[in-house]
Amino acid sequence: MIRYEIGIVETRNVIKTIFETYGYDFRDYALTSFKRRLEQVITNNGFKDADGLIDRLTNSKEYFDIFLCDITPETTEIFRDPSLWRTIRDEIINDITKGSTRTKLWIAAFDSGEELFSLAILLKEAGLLSDVQLYASVISEKTINKIKSGRIDARELEVNDANYVRFNGKRNFSDYYKIENGQAIFDTSLIQGVNFIKLNTVYDNVPGGIKLALFRNQMIYYNQILQDKVLNQLSNSVVPGGYMVLGVKETLENTSMSNRFTLFNDPEKIYKKKTT
Repeated sequence: MIRYEIGIVETRNVIKTIFETYGYDFRDYALTSFKRRLEQVITNNGFKDADGLIDRLTNSKEYFDIFLCDITPETTEIFRDPSLWRTIRDEIINDITKGSTRTKLWIAAFDSGEELFSLAILLKEAGLLSDVQLYASVISEKTINKIKSGRIDARELEVNDANYVRFNGKRNFSDYYKIENGQAIFDTSLIQGVNFIKLNTVYDNVPGGIKLALFRNQMIYYNQILQDKVLNQLSNSVVPGGYMVLGVKETLENTSMSNRFTLFNDPEKIYKKKTT
């Protein structure tokens, strides 16, 4: 398969079409990575060129929802980076739920379900799942429906199981899913009370009073303007003494948020919001 190479002008035309047609704003995404993802979308869908993609986007709301799933980065593993999840379980969860009712936790990164199921399993094994309010940010109805169905790519089960073992879970990972027609169906009771927040890439409708926000592996896709904007919204959402988790290769250093947080765990890039 020959990969289509899209130009900068064409990339900007696609972004302009999406913004003017649907109001989704990708103008402050890092142009190079967004361009690569557009090339992948054009190639995989067999469009002749960028105009073919623009034409389909303009004329099909149904295709636009599929496009959103393809253009945004997905989490690919449950309990990815097991040491992070151990740290959350052993050093953070009791701190943020102690003496609280309906503690709010937020998967703030656009999630395809893996982060959400990881957090839900962690909470269930801690006996806290019914005591918290979970929020999850998603970008499309297709993604919401996929998560609610509990369907996870069965090809990933081996690595997910290995991650769960390294997380030192209390049960067998297979206790949380069944196999139907070659597909893994997760126990959807784990996410029954989740509040899904559909966003259009700008965090203009974020939940407040959050005690733990996971925003992993996202900032590399944003330019500095959008990074600052999103981090400011996240900071406003997290309560003093609450936690924000970034990807292991991301940092608050040299950002406008560095004076609002202290580094709680450097290897896992966990930050704690200052109380004063």
